[in-house]
Amino acid sequence: MANKRKAESGTENVTERNQFVLNNAGGAIVMDGNTAEERLQISHPSGANINLNNKTFSMFAPNNAQELTLGDKFSTTAGNSHIQTRGGSETRAYGDITLVAGAEAFFNEPVADEWIDLNQDIAAAKAGPELAYGGVGNNTDVEFQVDGTPSSDGTVEGGTYNTNAAQDNVQQLMEEKAGEIAEVESKMGEGGSIKMMSVKHLHLQAGAKPVSFDSGLIVKDGRSVTRKTVIEDGALTEIKTGTTLFESKDTSSAVPFGDIHLAAGTKIRGTAGSGGIGLKTSGQMDLNTTGRMTIGGAEVAIGGSTSNSAGTIKLIGDVDVFISSSDLVTVDSANVNINATDQVTVAAPLTVYTGDLHVYGDLIVEGEIVAMKDITAGGRGGVST
Repeated sequence: MANKRKAESGTENVTERNQFVLNNAGGAIVMDGNTAEERLQISHPSGANINLNNKTFSMFAPNNAQELTLGDKFSTTAGNSHIQTRGGSETRAYGDITLVAGAEAFFNEPVADEWIDLNQDIAAAKAGPELAYGGVGNNTDVEFQVDGTPSSDGTVEGGTYNTNAAQDNVQQLMEEKAGEIAEVESKMGEGGSIKMMSVKHLHLQAGAKPVSFDSGLIVKDGRSVTRKTVIEDGALTEIKTGTTLFESKDTSSAVPFGDIHLAAGTKIRGTAGSGGIGLKTSGQMDLNTTGRMTIGGAEVAIGGSTSNSAGTIKLIGDVDVFISSSDLVTVDSANVNINATDQVTVAAPLTVYTGDLHVYGDLIVEGEIVAMKDITAGGRGGVST
């Protein structure tokens, strides 16, 4: 059944009113032609409808809504886009999924490089010491000038140095570059962040399962080291032993799945509750930084262990290795070797050796020697106290 009505008025703001209605048992089509209020609505007896007016295009499905596109599909929103699901949600792609956030210029133009170049001088000024005692930047290898006198032993500590002029001029330098920096930052646009939030769990998985190929070869007794040194017939003799040698093997680089890459321009921050953080790998794990690395906790345990008890721990420092404790340092091992090319210094009010002390070389004592038993000289006689 069709119904068409039309009314015109020269005095009202709405100068034309008309409505066309097509209605039967299968649904209704309503077209309103009121000036500035034109509307088209297609309705189904279930309540499902499509509504088009001057401000909104809406679609309502009281039950299921299905859409099938056999070719490509493109959707563009000039303003904000909001998608809400009150049940579960699944997005499945048999190809790649790409999520991109940020201004188009940030990806098509060298905006980031321009910003870094403009801020390089400011960063260098901030990195410099407050006093001009010099130094080298850990990433840029920039050498900071020295203006002062070191201490008597040649070290910075205890020396006298003038104020670093670059530190005093940081604020001025920032003001000079503010205009150029603001121009570059305007190209970055607003937003550009991706936020992923979950009330319960967040699961990231790449690949169907971990690949547990052998990533190295453990060679027991693969390297010869000095176990201890003994004196035989008046001469020093090294007793050698074998120690574990680990050879790293690249067996997983050709696997075409299973990689997760995180790349941050500035910071990566992670916080976990009392459940802790666990990282486990059957391959090599590298934690490297050109800055400071801090490892701390109520208890810090570093263990080198394998299923066949062939683990090794190495502490290597280009310049210094410091071990400091306010109460106790314990070294517990069958053999302990200390190799020094210059000197070993023990600064303690009392040093106790619970076993024999064998000195290969001269024994020079600035104070008294107190012996509770006989002293044997050269193995040929006793000197009684």
